[in-house]
Amino acid sequence: MGLKGKLIAQIEMKCAGDLLHEHFKSNPHQTSTMSPDRVTNFTLHDGQLGKTNSVISWKYILGGKERHAKQVFHIDDAEKSITFNFIEGHMNELYNSMTLTLTIKENWITWTIMYEKLNENIPEPLDFMEFIIGLIKDIATHHVGK
Repeated sequence: MGLKGKLIAQIEMKCAGDLLHEHFKSNPHQTSTMSPDRVTNFTLHDGQLGKTNSVISWKYILGGKERHAKQVFHIDDAEKSITFNFIEGHMNELYNSMTLTLTIKENWITWTIMYEKLNENIPEPLDFMEFIIGLIKDIATHHVGK
């Protein structure tokens, strides 16, 4: 088996996809109020919300433990996508590299995880994919009817 991989999940949402793009672009600090069982903290370290190359971090619950992720994000408003490049934290302990991309087309949400494992014994990040699917469902529920 190879060390590099790509996981993709596509989900139809009941709310407008633009609301979810805007949430992660400009209001990610509100995530913990919409999904408190998954996200416990958000911090902006460098840059400005809504701006490419800003550095952010999250504390989140994965596998029953609080984890940490520090990321640099890239925003593409024309394509309605946001890419989070992991630079520090739990995922960096398991993977040489990891990027998470959220792409929105109408009310379809696509999560793409690109990764390179540190070694063959590291599992694919299926638990993290399950986590982000649950997270987007929590946030979408908050936006239904808006």
